[in-house]
Amino acid sequence: MGIGTGKGWWSLRDFQSFWQKAMNLGLVGPILYKKRMPTPRCSADQPLAILTFHSHSDRSFLDDRELATLSGALRHEQIANDLVLVAITGGSQADAADAERNLAELLSGYDPIVYERVWDPEVVARLRDQLPDKTFIGLRGEHELLDDAPADIFCNGEPKQVLAPLVAWLRGERDLPPRGALFRGEQGWRESDPSAPVEVRSFPYAPNLRPVILNRDRLPESRTFSVTGNEGCPYQQDARENPLYAGTEIPQRFGRGCAFCTTGNHYAGRPNEETAASVFEQIRYVREQAPELRLLVLKDQNPFGYLTEVVERCAAESVSGFTLLLETRAEWFLRNAGRFARALQVAGESGIRLAPFLVGIENFSQAELDRFNKGIQAETNFEFLETLWQWKDRYGDALDLGHAAFGFILFSPWTTMRDLEINFAGIQRTRLDRLRGSILLSRARLYEDTALFYLAQRDGLLVDEFESQADDASRRYGYYPSRPWRHVHSDVAHFAALATELAERNHSRDMLRLFELLLSAFREAGANWRELTAHGLWQRYQSEGTRKENRGDRQLAPASEEFLEKFAALIAPLPIQGDFAGGWQIGGVATRPGRVEVEMCHAEEPAVRLELVPRGDGPYLRRSRHYHLRAIGKDLNPSQQRAAETLVDAIVANDR
Repeated sequence: MGIGTGKGWWSLRDFQSFWQKAMNLGLVGPILYKKRMPTPRCSADQPLAILTFHSHSDRSFLDDRELATLSGALRHEQIANDLVLVAITGGSQADAADAERNLAELLSGYDPIVYERVWDPEVVARLRDQLPDKTFIGLRGEHELLDDAPADIFCNGEPKQVLAPLVAWLRGERDLPPRGALFRGEQGWRESDPSAPVEVRSFPYAPNLRPVILNRDRLPESRTFSVTGNEGCPYQQDARENPLYAGTEIPQRFGRGCAFCTTGNHYAGRPNEETAASVFEQIRYVREQAPELRLLVLKDQNPFGYLTEVVERCAAESVSGFTLLLETRAEWFLRNAGRFARALQVAGESGIRLAPFLVGIENFSQAELDRFNKGIQAETNFEFLETLWQWKDRYGDALDLGHAAFGFILFSPWTTMRDLEINFAGIQRTRLDRLRGSILLSRARLYEDTALFYLAQRDGLLVDEFESQADDASRRYGYYPSRPWRHVHSDVAHFAALATELAERNHSRDMLRLFELLLSAFREAGANWRELTAHGLWQRYQSEGTRKENRGDRQLAPASEEFLEKFAALIAPLPIQGDFAGGWQIGGVATRPGRVEVEMCHAEEPAVRLELVPRGDGPYLRRSRHYHLRAIGKDLNPSQQRAAETLVDAIVANDR
């Protein structure tokens, strides 16, 4: 048998050799025959798994909305599937191995297995080793990291459009794979040729609100779910127009908005009336279908054009009992102060809370803000935070600051000691440490689709690997793998390394005091800063802390029996002698005029203390009718946080 060409006939073997060489050069794609798939690669008898990884057990900023709506769209197309949620936390290697082993056992009943976000591709690679007969499909997420995808197939298009026909092809129900599906080969990823065009379909709003959770004990008791307003960010300032970026080579599709973020690379705004109606319907759906979901994140960087109307409609139609968490910028709060105040007033009257959640403060140093292409003055951050505390005093529980996780980047590749001094003063002045945990661990994450990456590239600050895993903020918080970088200034590099070690020794508690200790030590050391060690600083921290605690103990006295009887009624139904919140107990109650201090103890956790003071002008975690409630030691671990919240909830409920 031969194949005719313009210059004669080739043998089939010669033609196959020619075609393979052309494929290796990238000139043609593989010839796909229907007979190449005589049997399905996936069984239609097994459901599909959409896998979502979480890396820590307290509140998470990782959003599963898109995966939940993808799950709902597949069910709409009669493809059985589950959203499978697993937390692989930063505990021991044995714990992580157990979680992966249990996950592999659970996934053995699914095929194919779909995933999007993972901080370490090796996690998926190990799952593939344990499940060699399963097909793994990677999805494009926030960042373009195709080269690192340990998948068999990569869905390079819109998953809701591409995944269903791809699954049908894998099950032998279609002759050709869809366009937008990439296959791994010796020459890298490439689309099949031929492939079938994808028919664009629309789907009802029906997200999967009840994932299969592998290790529920590793996750927060209250999960969040997000609703969508306008996608992207209207702040579109191009970093190429920033003089600090002169000489950088940023690809055209990147570089707009904040230099560390991808959200500004696009924006799709709709009329306020249309957006308000859409957001309201999403809220109503979630509250009706999953009333246990009380924390709803509004995904819109500037929702103030319609936020008040959404709250008013929720109030009018009795959709309540939830907290709406907001992601936005400081100056947009200020520009819409009147409308936001109106929304707070209506919310307070109708059982709704508004919670500034991910608000981008980022820095108090103007030099760093300019480098971040933030487009604001540092004074704007001060004005916003001062206004926020005023709103809290005026509107009380309608403004919920208990979920605040404001954006802040303490360390960038260019940070100076002067920047650190400015930021410490700014945090003290604004009480930002009450609105953002783990201050000393906040580091810039660099990705190839952000302008800051190209600035670091221009300055020769990209490196092959982090000094230690502790420097990798992506791994710590479960984000996509980021590019390692080094500090310009060696003293700041040493400061950052010491800060990380001290924070880890102290379980991320008392960050502001550690910050102050480090700054003081570096000032005293002068040119000898290299001699500072974590061990020496830790001894100094413990010594100073003991002196302060001893001074405080003399001012407080153990509570009387009469007071304890009243306190027992205040915290009911929690026991004053007995366990609550997973093994916590009331360890002691001390009083002095104008102050009550409660110590909570746990067999395996550091103690945590809660302070009750009369309502006044000072900051607080929550407030009841008569008290401001404050946690002593501002950065609590997840177990401590649950204990504090449980006790606070009881006091707020009883102090009427």
